[in-house]
Amino acid sequence: MSQEKGGLLDQILLEDIARHCPHQFLAFHQCMTLPEPDPQQCSKQQADLAICIKTVVPSFQKIQGECAGKLQAYEACLKINNSNTKMCTQDLQLLRNCAFGTLDN
Repeated sequence: MSQEKGGLLDQILLEDIARHCPHQFLAFHQCMTLPEPDPQQCSKQQADLAICIKTVVPSFQKIQGECAGKLQAYEACLKINNSNTKMCTQDLQLLRNCAFGTLDN
């Protein structure tokens, strides 16, 4: 997938998240942009945002449904490699290609 498509996918998801989870999105953003963010407070805000994304955001739910196998493969890769994203770039690319395909329909 080209960088252009990746950026478009990110933009579509961010807009959908901001539209459907505005309070959680803003709270997490504000926490992270503090001069000295409190990791415990920000992790609570991040968890609240994650719950909202998984349960309310239509584009994410569509991706989750149609790309479940690729999402699980990427998560498994991260777990095996201690969250080293560089080790999982191929799995991430496959997931992003699938995700873009679901939103392109």
